[in-house]
Amino acid sequence: MLKIGNVSLKNNIILAPMAGVSTSSYRNICLEHQAGLVCTEMISDKGLAYENAKTLQMIQIKENEHPISMQIFGSDYKTITASAIQMSKLSPIDILDVNMGCPVHKVVKSQAGSALLKEPQKIYDIVKSLKENVSIPITIKIRAGWDNYSINCDKVASLACKAGVDAITIHGRTRSQLYTGSVNLDYIKMVKEASNVPVIGNGDIKDISTAIKMFQQGVDGIMIGRASLGNPWIFRNIKHYLETGEKLPQPTNNEKLEVMEKHIELAVKEKGEDVAIKELRKHIAWYTKNLKNSSEFRNSINKVEKKEELISKLEEYFKTLD
Repeated sequence: MLKIGNVSLKNNIILAPMAGVSTSSYRNICLEHQAGLVCTEMISDKGLAYENAKTLQMIQIKENEHPISMQIFGSDYKTITASAIQMSKLSPIDILDVNMGCPVHKVVKSQAGSALLKEPQKIYDIVKSLKENVSIPITIKIRAGWDNYSINCDKVASLACKAGVDAITIHGRTRSQLYTGSVNLDYIKMVKEASNVPVIGNGDIKDISTAIKMFQQGVDGIMIGRASLGNPWIFRNIKHYLETGEKLPQPTNNEKLEVMEKHIELAVKEKGEDVAIKELRKHIAWYTKNLKNSSEFRNSINKVEKKEELISKLEEYFKTLD
């Protein structure tokens, strides 16, 4: 059983923080399919400082979502720490994660995310300040480095450990790669060898075989992001295989429909019908990818705005797959 600080995870297969995706409804679906820990979307330290209404909604946690890690991003240890203190008072989170790997221009431009990899001392200062001021475990999520000429994930990991970090997640790409090319597993191993805390491997984990390759680097856990989109069963499948050596059958169409309907109900309850149905379109596209006539079906729901109509269209579509 993986333990981060004083928090015991259900298992060591973790849902990644994904902007616009890792909402409460999706976290619930993944927990039901045996994710060992779920992470929130990135929360802006400034959004918290200004008590932005959308940010305050994003930090709402339901009782059945534990254990949960909330991810914050920012560039200055003072503002991150102040926001983390505020966050821990407003929300019953178990773990606080600092995003030091996001490659998106908007985040990097503010000197946050993977821009912090260019200033390892800043990373040390952020972790140290958080450890001195917040009582829950502190983790960080990093990349291999800014680009291929500045691979410094091992140095960053070592500094973070000295500052008292409780765990490190390493995505095996550089910032300049964004999401292109392949993850370099050597970078994962470098971080594991430089750390004295649990290390979680992230990037290109798509199925059982890629999960095993990641574990072969010596990591204590794995984090899955894009491969879970439309496929929350990935957590259950990998966990079952690691425990038994047996592969579970793929979900039936009925199982897929049932999960989609539950996801719709949870999302509408969380965000209201108007917002939820629009946001769910991308999830429906992921769930139905590679099914018969799926592109035509996705086009047919692009203007649907009511829950009952969406469910009705889904049920009609799935009848054609029998």
